[in-house]
Amino acid sequence: MDCMQHPSQQLHGNPSNSVIVSMYILMYRSESHVTMSLQYPINVYESVLADHRAKRIKNIADLSYTFAWPLLIEEIKLDLPLDRSLVNVCRLRREGPDSEPPKLYTPLHQAATGRASIEVFKELLELGASKTLKTAQGETAYDIGVRKNLDPEILKLIEVPEEIRKRESEIKLMEEGLHKAILGRSEDLIKKSGQQLPQLAYLYEFGSFWYPIPGMYGGFNIEATDEGVETSSWCRVVGGSGERHVIDKEGNVTLAESGFC
Repeated sequence: MDCMQHPSQQLHGNPSNSVIVSMYILMYRSESHVTMSLQYPINVYESVLADHRAKRIKNIADLSYTFAWPLLIEEIKLDLPLDRSLVNVCRLRREGPDSEPPKLYTPLHQAATGRASIEVFKELLELGASKTLKTAQGETAYDIGVRKNLDPEILKLIEVPEEIRKRESEIKLMEEGLHKAILGRSEDLIKKSGQQLPQLAYLYEFGSFWYPIPGMYGGFNIEATDEGVETSSWCRVVGGSGERHVIDKEGNVTLAESGFC
């Protein structure tokens, strides 16, 4: 397998502590095809990201927390179509002893919290807002909407798709296995960056995704298979660092291949 970083994916500043991937797409070539994956909206310490990236995320968080919907929509649209991740970002936290755990409220969660109009929900969804992402308290935007007594028409728009709801227990087991595979390769880097582990329901909502690890010069490409989930990971500056793990529907993890890329 030959790995190719998209030219718009760049490290800025000191690569050990500052990372930005502007297009949020990974391309890699197997023996028979080229795969393109949307990047997962990672949440890390503010200092880990390049300054201008951290500022963009702060702007989006501030606008969503103050319910400034027109300005929020315009801010999210600034980098389209290259960067589709901003609609799902959450407020970053500062590193330090007094740092609080992230709340993981996306703009869609905030729209439900602020009882936004149905037009706002429609626009956020058209921009790629995730219905499946959960806050740190385990709530989807739909759960918040129910709690806030939102209009049934809005609730219908933001409800997690039925096919994902039916597989909730299975997805939870596979997510636990995926986290084991990720931590097995990069636990120290994840702790250093304050990085949140991915929520696997995102895979079944949007398809394959790339989960970058700041400081690793690479990350994990995650895709669904008939057997469960498969993840390929590598460090792009170290030859032969590739590993492919298979996670079955009971959450069991198997190292299926190593030494590629």
